[in-house]
Amino acid sequence: MPQLDGLRALAMMGVIYHHWLPASWRYHFPTEAGLFFFFVLSGFLMTLGLLRDQKSHDFLAILRRFHLKRLVRIYPSYYCALGIAALFGVCEIRQSPAWWLFNQQNFLILKLGYWPPGISHFWTLAVEQQYYLFWPLLILLCPRKLLVLVLLLLTLVSPVTRYFSTGGAWLSLDLIPWGLLDDFALGSLLAVAKHRGVMPSCRIVDLSGLFALTAYAFLYISWEMHHSIPLWCHAQQTFLAIAFAALIARAAEGRCGPISRLLEHRWLVSLGQWSYGIYLFHNLAPFFVGKIFWFLWNPSLPSHMAHLLRLPCFALVTAALTWSCRKWVEMPTQRFFSRRHDSKRN
Repeated sequence: MPQLDGLRALAMMGVIYHHWLPASWRYHFPTEAGLFFFFVLSGFLMTLGLLRDQKSHDFLAILRRFHLKRLVRIYPSYYCALGIAALFGVCEIRQSPAWWLFNQQNFLILKLGYWPPGISHFWTLAVEQQYYLFWPLLILLCPRKLLVLVLLLLTLVSPVTRYFSTGGAWLSLDLIPWGLLDDFALGSLLAVAKHRGVMPSCRIVDLSGLFALTAYAFLYISWEMHHSIPLWCHAQQTFLAIAFAALIARAAEGRCGPISRLLEHRWLVSLGQWSYGIYLFHNLAPFFVGKIFWFLWNPSLPSHMAHLLRLPCFALVTAALTWSCRKWVEMPTQRFFSRRHDSKRN
């Protein structure tokens, strides 16, 4: 699915833009929306893989295969990033190591009440890992006839939770798993439709995606202008998830229309395939550059010039850390487990 890799790259670029550039340069554009694309995509790919494995493997074998694959793919690089951050003096890791080691940092950040510099983006990894614990059980144990209904009901949990939260606190619900159920559930619904061969027509997908995107944009702009729409404002993220699900539906079939060639460009596809490592290290880069090239934060430098000078430094540090981690941590770990797996089969 090369177009999905292209979408990963574009989503990653939006996240980088959000973290590397000042808020005044975003012009109120929701650059962080790419984060939620990854949640919808995770729900889609995770559920699709589980449903396919269900045909040829027993329950315990599927769970073992599922968790081993993610253990090898995610944790070596993640712990490498944590170790580097702690080595460079990120105090939040040293003060509360267990929260970070066992993927509970989303709750820790809620407890702290601020975003720890350099590592705040790890909250998304915590939510992902928490879903990896129970989502396979839901997909595999739920009766086949009830799965769609259950996923539809779970989609409603997030907006309902936002509605019953106090004041504007519902915005912080992104940090807790049940605040993101709509993303994972909608991605899973798409996977069920694809697995069962009942994908809606391109016209229906396009119309639903366009309607959802329009609704999201209207609610987002209303909120930005401090005129949020009562009741409907709590469905803002759900509409965004529907729009992303429609986009993923198109990309999974390799049918993204006029942007297909862009999404399949080899550089963009390659960037998407490296997106996990880039995501791990991109937010650490400003932290490191600030310690090494401290003069780039000199108040005497014009603000716009300072930002432009920092960007190539951020990019070089991110690329170096991502490449080094892949070469000396990720790939050796994968080769080790691959050899073990082959020896057991023989």
